[in-house]
Amino acid sequence: MTDRFDVIVVGAGAAGLAAARDLSAAGKKVCVLEARDRVGGRIFTLHKPDLPLPIELGAEFIHGEAHETFSIVESAALIAYELPDNHWWSARGRWHHVPDFWGTIQKVRARIPARGRDISFADFLKRQRSLSPRARKMALSFVEGYHASHADRISAASLRTSDEEQETPKQFRIANGYDALIEWLRAGLDPERSELRLDSEVAQIAWSRGSVEVHTARGRSVRAKAAVITLPIGVLKSPNGIRFDPPLRDKRKALAKLEVGHVVKIMFRFRERFWDDPELQERLGKRDRMPLNFVHAPDEIILTWWTTAPVRAPLLTAWAGGHAADSLLTEGGQAMIDRTLDALASVFAMKRREIDALFDSSNMHDWQADRFSRGAYSYSGVGGQNAHDALAKPVADTLFFAGEATTGEQTGTVAGAVSTGKHVAKQLLRT
Repeated sequence: MTDRFDVIVVGAGAAGLAAARDLSAAGKKVCVLEARDRVGGRIFTLHKPDLPLPIELGAEFIHGEAHETFSIVESAALIAYELPDNHWWSARGRWHHVPDFWGTIQKVRARIPARGRDISFADFLKRQRSLSPRARKMALSFVEGYHASHADRISAASLRTSDEEQETPKQFRIANGYDALIEWLRAGLDPERSELRLDSEVAQIAWSRGSVEVHTARGRSVRAKAAVITLPIGVLKSPNGIRFDPPLRDKRKALAKLEVGHVVKIMFRFRERFWDDPELQERLGKRDRMPLNFVHAPDEIILTWWTTAPVRAPLLTAWAGGHAADSLLTEGGQAMIDRTLDALASVFAMKRREIDALFDSSNMHDWQADRFSRGAYSYSGVGGQNAHDALAKPVADTLFFAGEATTGEQTGTVAGAVSTGKHVAKQLLRT
């Protein structure tokens, strides 16, 4: 027996739920198919009763004052607080304050030519002979860390600073947890017009103009007039992923120009906030009393560490992207934790046994090994600065695409996922 709906939404992450919420509110009968046993996709929040903050294994920050995200924060009465823009540079056991971190990054990006043949960011850096060694390392660490990219694969043109990006970006964290935003989206599905099916991995999508039939791995099928595809590109690019019948050759061309970011993110819990110790900070060269937020260590396997400032919690986050993430992932398990703690001891100029005495526990999720994500977020490969927009184009007013990989302006963000989900809902309603 085949169930029939107006629209099928594949994926119950931020993009899929945003689309389904607006479509069901407009009177459409919607079926949301989610392969996992939970909603949220790459938003994955853990709540510990003895911690003041949730642990975010996936998306954690609101980058900038994005309307798409803050409209939900306000409607759901969530608490979002701004992070101090406090950056430190760690090298050989000494720290140096970076007074204008974003300004340095923007000056490097502004050097990228506006025209001409696209090259990788690594090749672009090689040509910048007048760039200081620190600015070079900082830019490379930023591109591989913040963008979760491989510098020898990411498009330099996609990183060029626009006039709108000249100001220092603000960053926020949701105190309630990012899953509270997801729950608000899910709770807004019209119960009379929508159905959410978890543990429903999609195997095949057969389509023609005005007709879609989705087959799940468990042998069930759902039919509708249209479908909204919100899957990560790691899944869309996989040879063992969803089969489209007929194939989507134009989408394959767009996907070939997009890359899947690799990330290692480990949340460490300690018995005390040793990084706030004034004597330790004095020894490292930190003499101000600003709350410690970001520490950049481009010579270590972990590129960036951050605290929960301004909230006081015994948590430190280790973050590595690109080639550094690949190196850690090959080790896996306890070996990866050990190597990360070695890097922490180096950055804070402490003995490893001192770190071990303070260590309590760790949490992480391997997004690369997760078959329903197969990586972190997307970035443009060389020559692919327009590929995000190409992936976003509807097919025959029947197949619609949403998610962070379908926007070139808000790639890799929850705001990008929400905005594209709402955008395709409007597109679909117009057709």
